[in-house]
Amino acid sequence: MDATPPPMPCIACLNHKGGVGKTTCSVNLAAGLARLGWRILAVDADPQAHLSASLGLAAPDGGGLAGVLDGRISLSAAKLSAGPCTVVPGSAALAATESALATGNPGHDRLRQALAGITGFDLAIIDCPPHLGPLTRQALTAASGVIVPMTPDYLAMQSLAWLMDTLAGLSAEHLAPTVVGIVLNRFSGQKRLHREVQAAVAEHFPGVAFANVIRENISLAEAPSFGQDIFQYAPRSAGASDFAAVCRETAARLGLTPLSGASGNAR
Repeated sequence: MDATPPPMPCIACLNHKGGVGKTTCSVNLAAGLARLGWRILAVDADPQAHLSASLGLAAPDGGGLAGVLDGRISLSAAKLSAGPCTVVPGSAALAATESALATGNPGHDRLRQALAGITGFDLAIIDCPPHLGPLTRQALTAASGVIVPMTPDYLAMQSLAWLMDTLAGLSAEHLAPTVVGIVLNRFSGQKRLHREVQAAVAEHFPGVAFANVIRENISLAEAPSFGQDIFQYAPRSAGASDFAAVCRETAARLGLTPLSGASGNAR
């Protein structure tokens, strides 16, 4: 398999444990980085299509990422606009696509090839399913880096250790992108358990955990029901402030150089 890096940075937002805020992280990283001036392509690779729904989008029949991976349409034809960023939406059809990819010759690089053929973007962010199946392997083959969101509890800590071991083991398959960082989500500095998990992550994975955390915030839970990112829904909320800080830290870790004309709303 050709392991040549993709022509633009591509980040997979990944955790095998459900309920850790993976889609919340994908949505608001994409929106926040776009507001800081980068041209962002968000790719919804989860059959639940929660990233798409969170931005008020739905893939048309035969369209979205399923259509791209099935070879029916190009990635450019699958794009939809969502505020400051562009989205390749997911759909329930991805479940059938994943089944098809699991049989015969799956072609782990279909998504990478599709991304290689698109221009006009500075960064792609892929929201992955919560398991290491064919769709996640498509994302890992395309990705140059991985961001791991996690909640500050011990079950999530155990899942994190397993995930990091899994990513390390994929290096033999040329499917091991760099771990850009671990983002603690739904964090409360007043809770002893949260502080202990934060310290454990820093100890076991030095330099990997983000300095900034995402605090528990009701606006982050409410925003998807309005089809909006946190910067649209509640720009003065703690959630918007936290994600703005995480976006800046992400940009610094990736070495991104912002374009002129940033809106400045993710501050």
